Amino acid sequence: MVGTVLARLRAATADAQQRLETRLDMVTQLSVPADRRRLVERFHAWHVGCETTMAPLLSDIVGLGYAGRRRSVELISDLAVLGGQPQTGRRIAAPANAAEALGRLYVLEEATQGGKVIARQLAARSLNMTGLSFLDPYGAETGERWRKFVLILEREGAVSEKAAEAIVRGAVAGFTHAERWLCEPASVA
Repeated sequence: MVGTVLARLRAATADAQQRLETRLDMVTQLSVPADRRRLVERFHAWHVGCETTMAPLLSDIVGLGYAGRRRSVELISDLAVLGGQPQTGRRIAAPANAAEALGRLYVLEEATQGGKVIARQLAARSLNMTGLSFLDPYGAETGERWRKFVLILEREGAVSEKAAEAIVRGAVAGFTHAERWLCEPASVA
């Protein structure tokens, strides 16, 4: 196997992640009340769609605690505060296996890491943080939960080259779906 799974994921998804961050420009969108509500609605739809397809494949992975990584509950609470409506998750093809599902979860966990940074940027601008609890769902546990997740990625990817490739394939697909769901009109995604 060439490199760690995390290094392979970062290399394979760097361009897609940068494109998503640039197109999404969350700090700007979350600074405008109407844009904030719409973006949180899109995040809810994205999470529901992802969580629904991944749950059957990830629920039994030892040490993952998948149920505690689902963010749709925080998003529903945020939407209630913002006056938004929970969105039906858009249909997404289910990952072929647990390794691909882990790759897609990598995208969501990366979003959690990024959300914490975005929350700090918004707070530094003295912006109202109403309806943004989903940006930092793990609070002080964010770093520890990330480290545990990376250990699981490495463990599961070390099973075989095929498993490592499936994790990377799942992450690439996950960033593609995230960009469609979060950046493009609903009729396109």
